[in-house]
Amino acid sequence: MASSWLVLLALCAAVRAQTPTKDHGDDLLNPEITTEEGLRVLVQQLVARVESLERGPSPVAFSASLVSGWEWTHQGPFPSSTTLLFRRVTTNLGNAYDPSTGVFTAPLKGLYYVRFTGSVGSSGSLNAALMKNDENMFAVFDTRGTHGSASNGMALELQAGDRLSVTLWEGQSVSDQSRISTFSGFLLQHLQEPPPPPPPPPPPPPPPPPPPPTALYYY
Repeated sequence: MASSWLVLLALCAAVRAQTPTKDHGDDLLNPEITTEEGLRVLVQQLVARVESLERGPSPVAFSASLVSGWEWTHQGPFPSSTTLLFRRVTTNLGNAYDPSTGVFTAPLKGLYYVRFTGSVGSSGSLNAALMKNDENMFAVFDTRGTHGSASNGMALELQAGDRLSVTLWEGQSVSDQSRISTFSGFLLQHLQEPPPPPPPPPPPPPPPPPPPPTALYYY
């Protein structure tokens, strides 16, 4: 029983440490809410915060390669920029990656880590980019000849619905053999919007009216 109370106290302390400090100081030291009603509101805030921490988001992670066989496969060069389709899916927690389009769609706002590794194809050079929607976020470049390789990764803050894909620029090529060229990413941290502040506690009831004055009788 004592250990349960210690866990509860530690949890309350952690929650209070993550709660922004108000201008008027700590609620527990504010005489305006040290009434029973004020303490009830404070407990409700703590319970809501604990429930939010316990729920958390479902895991989001994906990893896919161009091919899975042992034969060398080359894609490109193409006459125009092309979205690469990583069809061999190894991991797809949350089902946010679509192998038919090569696009990962962020299911929720958060901080993600994304990485692309590519092997140079038959053109002798590889130049590809990780695209967020229509924005070039980072590039992979190698001109050492066929079967050379390059890799790059980045932590990205994504909004729900943002789309990630790998674009192979025109005249370039990529190759794969048993998962040498891969596209991967995962959610590092869910970034939640701050909840609205709770309503203030009701004001205390007015004091009772003073008793009527006592009549004075003189004899």
